[in-house]
Amino acid sequence: MSAGMRVIALLAGAWLLGGCTSVPRTGAPADFGAYEGVDSLQAASFDRVVYQVKRVENKPYADLAFWQVALKERLVKAGYVVTAEGAIEAGGQKGYYLETTVPRGSADYSYLVALFVKDKNLVLIESAGELAAYRAKREKIFAAIRASEPGGGR
Repeated sequence: MSAGMRVIALLAGAWLLGGCTSVPRTGAPADFGAYEGVDSLQAASFDRVVYQVKRVENKPYADLAFWQVALKERLVKAGYVVTAEGAIEAGGQKGYYLETTVPRGSADYSYLVALFVKDKNLVLIESAGELAAYRAKREKIFAAIRASEPGGGR
């Protein structure tokens, strides 16, 4: 596996909380190939930008404000540089997104996490890829997030 692919795999798995349940109602960004498993939806573009949606247990049980702080603090302490953050809405539900970059060798990579709190679950939507490739797909990624239904399940 190349160094770039290892970084994408690492970024995509950086926010594993365990305890997945059913996958929320969502679709992959336009022009992404998708695989819908029992616990998550995973997709990738031809230029190796990855996208994943999963539901995990809200443990420790907390509200969106807590998870915003926890997510940002965890990624900043791990060396990610915050490039954008803010409120996002999907399926009538308020959420939070955080975009970061991290250098790897001679390339920079982007990592996005959007999170929604739904009772005892968190819905995490992640995307990662080489910076230029991610930027080219950014609007499609955000459109897919906004079109999702984090509170619904399949």
